[in-house]
Formats: sequence, structure tokens, C-alpha cells
Amino acid sequence: MKKVFPFLCVAFFLSACASGVAPTGNDLERSSMHGQWESGLFVTDSQGGDMVVIGVSSRLVRRVDEVEAARNDAARKIAMFHGIRGTVESFHRAGAGFFDFIAEARIDLQPTVVDYTQFTERLAFDPDHDVLLFEGGTVIRFRYAARVVPVSFVGILDADGRPNWISNRNLPDVEGYRIAVGFSQNQVWLRDTVMRSTRAAAASLLTGGATHTATETVVVNGQALTYISSRSEGNLHNFRVIEFWIDPRNMSVYTLGIARLGE
Repeated sequence: MKKVFPFLCVAFFLSACASGVAPTGNDLERSSMHGQWESGLFVTDSQGGDMVVIGVSSRLVRRVDEVEAARNDAARKIAMFHGIRGTVESFHRAGAGFFDFIAEARIDLQPTVVDYTQFTERLAFDPDHDVLLFEGGTVIRFRYAARVVPVSFVGILDADGRPNWISNRNLPDVEGYRIAVGFSQNQVWLRDTVMRSTRAAAASLLTGGATHTATETVVVNGQALTYISSRSEGNLHNFRVIEFWIDPRNMSVYTLGIARLGE
């Protein structure tokens, strides 16, 4: 996969530098999965009133099993759409010494619908248009009947073919919804990288709400250490991914997520 992807991206980067405009949700019906794979930018905005969700499978012995695994992966994301209860906690310790800075975070996201398998049969796709086979597995673009707000987002690409939103610029503005960016470094399997980035976007949406922060300074052996902890918790409704981008240099994944905060 790492050998194939950069080669496929060459044509895209040449055209992207000339146009500077990313594909939009309106192009989904004309844009094959191979076209999106070549660009690295997957547009998953709503289509004809349906929710669009990408399912990813790792390499398995049989392709039919990969299709089923991709369907299950997409079903888990549909469960997240129907509601997430989440808590994000972060801890920081800072001091005067070079090694006195420590940061760590704990993220707990639980879909309110536990049995995601109930959504698998409601996921539809066109086997001739929505399936991408690559040396690391299978990627499928599914449609799920749900009332979702179309974003109709037109992203801007920089000179290197990177969407501006990965650095929190040029984010869409949708009334009643929050927008956030998630990121994950390359994991062993693309499936895991995409899911980690998706969960990171959901966690970022939660931290955009009410956050409780506590600060304490203590002196240890004459050295002042500052401890900062923060906690965000709440519920997300109608969480979904409207775009994600795979960086061809290192196969990390950036995700643009949207959701409503609620009780």
C-alpha cells in the first residue's frame, strides 16, 4: 500500500495545485472510489438525503469476508451517528526542568446503541462504483437512509494538495452543529487509522463544549511543579464524518467531523 499510494497521488497533486478547490459532495455520484483514493481526499457528505459512510477492512483470506468486515466497520460508525456518550480527560505537569513536562489524555466514547449489527443490512452500496480494492484490504462507500443536514462544503487545497481544514482553517459553518478535526498517525492497518482519527474528531467535539479545568502548584525539593487537569463530558448527536484525508507522505489520517451537542 505504501508503494502504491504515492504513485497514484502524483496526478492529483498536479491538478490540485492548478485548481486549488477540493471535490464537493455534489460530485459523489460521478466520483468513483478509485478517484477519491488517488486524491487521498474522501468526501462523505450526505447524498440524496442519505448518510454516506466509509467502511474499511484489513486484508483477509477471502474478499467476501473483507466486504463483510467493511460493512461491520461502517455499521459501528452508524451507531456513533445515533448517539455517543463521552468523556475526555487530560493531565499536564509542567516544571522548570527539560523533562518536567508530561501530558496524557484518556478518552472514553460509548455509542448509545450497543448492538451495531442492526444497521448492517440497511447499508447499501454499488459494487461497480463504491468498492476499492487495494493491497491492504477493501474500502467501501455505503449509503444509509437517515435524515442528515447536507453541508455542501467546498474545501480549499493548499499548494501541496492538503485541505486547509486539517489545520482548522476554512471550516464549514452549519447552524446548530459543531465542527472538529481529528487526527491519527499511521497504524498497522488503514482501518485502525481511520477509526482512531474518527474517534479523535468525536473527542475534539466534546472538548469544544463545557470543560472543567483545575490547576494546582506544588513545591518538591525546592522546585515548583504545576499540575493542570481538565475534564469534558457530554453527548453527541448525529455525529458523522463529512471528509477525511490520507496524507500520502506517512499515511496518517485527518478527519473532519460534525455533530450536535446535547444532554
